[in-house]
Amino acid sequence: MQTAATPALAMLRLLGGYQISQALYVVARAGVADRLVDGEVPVAELARATGLRPDALARIVHVLAGEGVFAFDRPTDLVALGPLGRTLLTDGPESLRNIALTWMETHYPPFGELWHTATTGEPAIDHHFGMPLFEWLARDRERAATFSGAMGDFARAIRQDAFAAVELEGVRTVVDVGGADGAVLAALARRHPGLRGTVLDLPHVVAAAPPVLRAHGVDDRITAVGGDFFAEMPPADCYLACFVLHDWSDERATGILRRMHRAAAVPHARLVLVETVLDRGESPEVAALLDLTMLGMLTGRERAAEEWRALLAAGGFRLDRIREAGGPACVIEATRVP
Repeated sequence: MQTAATPALAMLRLLGGYQISQALYVVARAGVADRLVDGEVPVAELARATGLRPDALARIVHVLAGEGVFAFDRPTDLVALGPLGRTLLTDGPESLRNIALTWMETHYPPFGELWHTATTGEPAIDHHFGMPLFEWLARDRERAATFSGAMGDFARAIRQDAFAAVELEGVRTVVDVGGADGAVLAALARRHPGLRGTVLDLPHVVAAAPPVLRAHGVDDRITAVGGDFFAEMPPADCYLACFVLHDWSDERATGILRRMHRAAAVPHARLVLVETVLDRGESPEVAALLDLTMLGMLTGRERAAEEWRALLAAGGFRLDRIREAGGPACVIEATRVP
């Protein structure tokens, strides 16, 4: 990867970030990385296989080679995967391909309206598309499916260490609030054979959960329920929410917490959150960028430790501890105050 020699050149690289993002979108959408798994390929052959124009592909690959995505030998026109290339494979443990597609199709256009957000406080996406993010997603099944896939990529990329640190010993029933396709709760259920639970999310989102639960062999203990967590919450002795509260303003997030508080099956129900904590954890730059995403796309924000403490208290929970988990995300543990 190249390093700028002067502040002006460093700034030029930052200002050109939108070009890098769009170049990544093109190669992700075309499936370029998938064609390079078995080794280097000439640009002309790669272009034919992906439907791209050879000259355009060569110039895009040249730029992305400087970012470590590809290795490109200009004299021979041979392209190979670079250190970051496998993150754009369609499948794989490190794949971020769905994020490359979603961010450019869903996030990129609204972020052209960030000035509007900075001067009015209205999320850029509301201004650009005329409606909030989740309402806009719900209007197109394919768009919603790509977004769900991106959230799966996101889970693998920055939450996996935190998931491994979630402790549910002694818990009998758990509700995964906003649990999407159920992959998180399914993995936890495999670790805890006596655990029973519910994946709760919007109907069009949680529809993807039953096959995931079956594949993990936990569909006899974990069920998928379509619903609105602002309006309803199944009873449980533990609630799990992974990157859910950060989507919402303090007022709306407090409403979710109070709904959990009212629905809890036991007086001292547990609450486990997986979220970034701005003054804790590794990769603070990732948390800061995620906070900027919240600014443009939703009404929420990333929060510091004391902000989490205050939010939990407003919802009827006592913050017990925040555990760093070796990545950007932390595990936040709290207890219901009767």
